[in-house]
Amino acid sequence: HREAGLPKLFQILDSGDQMSAVKRLCKQFHVDEERFPPKHVQYFISGCKEDGQRPHDVMVRDDETRKKVELYALYEAQCQREGVVDFGELMLRSYELLRDNEPVRSHYRARFKHVLIDEFQDTNKLQYAWIKMVTGMPSEGGGAVLAVGDDDQSIYAFRGARVGNMADFVREFQVKHQIKLEQNYRSYSNILDSANHLISHNKTRLGKTLRTDQGAGEPVRVVESPSDFAEAQWLVEELRQLVKQDGFERKEVALLYRSNAQSRVLETALFNAGFPYRVYGGLRFFERAEIKHALAYLRLMENPN
Repeated sequence: HREAGLPKLFQILDSGDQMSAVKRLCKQFHVDEERFPPKHVQYFISGCKEDGQRPHDVMVRDDETRKKVELYALYEAQCQREGVVDFGELMLRSYELLRDNEPVRSHYRARFKHVLIDEFQDTNKLQYAWIKMVTGMPSEGGGAVLAVGDDDQSIYAFRGARVGNMADFVREFQVKHQIKLEQNYRSYSNILDSANHLISHNKTRLGKTLRTDQGAGEPVRVVESPSDFAEAQWLVEELRQLVKQDGFERKEVALLYRSNAQSRVLETALFNAGFPYRVYGGLRFFERAEIKHALAYLRLMENPN
């Protein structure tokens, strides 16, 4: 902690604490929150840190960026005064410590001779730079790294993830062995062929071709609905047909959705159609605490007794 310039009992801010700190700063310096919403300032600061940039490293092209950089610098000073760090600062501060302090760097390189990185497609620019500091490069006698990742599954660019880290890793670490896990045990070949065809348009990928021994399976259908309600209704009709005409049991049918927020419309449609259902990996929409609380107020409005 001394080498990193922090008090022994430094505190870590979660994203909520970070937002409170930014709001406090905006209030203290009379920042126009219409023009510079605290949430945008928070994203800007976190994004700079994920790119390994301190305020003086950020390229300023306009007045808006200049103001955000100024707030970033004030935020840094405030955190330093109060002995607190956010998540981005933990990464950036430890990277700078490894970069600038040879004894500390040597200590950790000696301690961690072999490094495994999982979900490598989700790493950002700073995390990749940090990895190089911890492991050393092949030219320095380091670089005993096993990285596991799938560049076709990179979906977190909005959160700073940089899929290009995978190609950079292959080049910079002089990777001799790439093990491609191309056999799929989960899907039929019609699904894999569709996925392979779509993803082949991406020219920057490392490349692989998924295959399966499961057989062709049913043809893939794509249905576009004008709204989420229409989509839910279509699913209910499909479900009826599978159960009544095709002889499936209800327990053999699963609905997969991208995020929990989508479950409400589907659940409502199933409920209204009289289909029993079970939600896996989360609570039913109407069982969530915040929904129960909201409904309690609505019930009170409806029935004051």
